[in-house]
Amino acid sequence: MTDTAIDVEALRVSPIVKDLSPAAPTDLAARGMSLTLKDGDPLRFQDVRGGLGLFLLLSGSIGVYRRNNDGGETQLAVLTRGDCLGEYSLLDGQPISATARALESARLFFLPNGQFRAITTQNPSVGCLLYRNLARYLVKRLRAQ
Repeated sequence: MTDTAIDVEALRVSPIVKDLSPAAPTDLAARGMSLTLKDGDPLRFQDVRGGLGLFLLLSGSIGVYRRNNDGGETQLAVLTRGDCLGEYSLLDGQPISATARALESARLFFLPNGQFRAITTQNPSVGCLLYRNLARYLVKRLRAQ
């Protein structure tokens, strides 16, 4: 389900928005949309081509799964408030590598790929911080494994 109201303060919780200017989350909110998922609702599907965009989890929890060769699934992660999804495909343009679904009611902010590219191109200082924060987020997640 798509909503129109985006809680800018909730965006500031994400490490991806860390160190951006005070106005930047408002600009992000204007370019994206809010999504609400009920328990069990899928977010996106494994093997979809190209990056859809960046999802920031504002509340609730999301399970991330990878389909096995035998048709089953392996849970890769449980994401909570402040975490993001879609960053791999956003960065490398490759097919989405996992499926995600709400483990409980969840609210997300979605910034489409084209809007992410527009922000990073039109405002290089914001773009540099977004890319740096995405890199730090990914490294932190890798170190935790």
